[in-house]
Amino acid sequence: MLRFPNKLLRSQSIARHVREGRYQGVVVFTCGHSADELRKQLLPGLDVIEIGPRGVLNTGKWWTPAEIHNTFPNLFDATSGHLPLPLMVQIAADFRRYLAEGTNFDAAGQYYVPTGSGETIVALQMAFPEAVFAAVYDNSHPETSRDPEAPLNPVVDALFEVEYWNGTLEL
Repeated sequence: MLRFPNKLLRSQSIARHVREGRYQGVVVFTCGHSADELRKQLLPGLDVIEIGPRGVLNTGKWWTPAEIHNTFPNLFDATSGHLPLPLMVQIAADFRRYLAEGTNFDAAGQYYVPTGSGETIVALQMAFPEAVFAAVYDNSHPETSRDPEAPLNPVVDALFEVEYWNGTLEL
């Protein structure tokens, strides 16, 4: 099982992007982990609007990027699975730097990756095209649940072996 501080690295990349783009802040639909890390990384004065079980708002459906932009036009959409491709490329570079320089990661290895939106495993594949990754979902944990409306589901299904470890994935 591949474990590394993916949410931390992701939030650092997003924070740089938000500061450089001079956004007023971010809006993030999340079970909570992404919002926690973004709050730690963003400069004071930038809003993190969290929508989810622990946020100020909660919704029962997956919002599209267009719906989010229409509702929060001045905020960057930091929802997992909604990031623009150039930012995903930057996150992949940050993943590569972290794993290649600071760990015993084998770039040609095979890894199971706890998966939710699919963003982490897609970025890992971009960072390490020679590695073999398998997506592992466990619907007993919000951060590794597979939402049927997640926009990266077709990408995950096309590129990776998909496994369900319901109730057995230790986070």
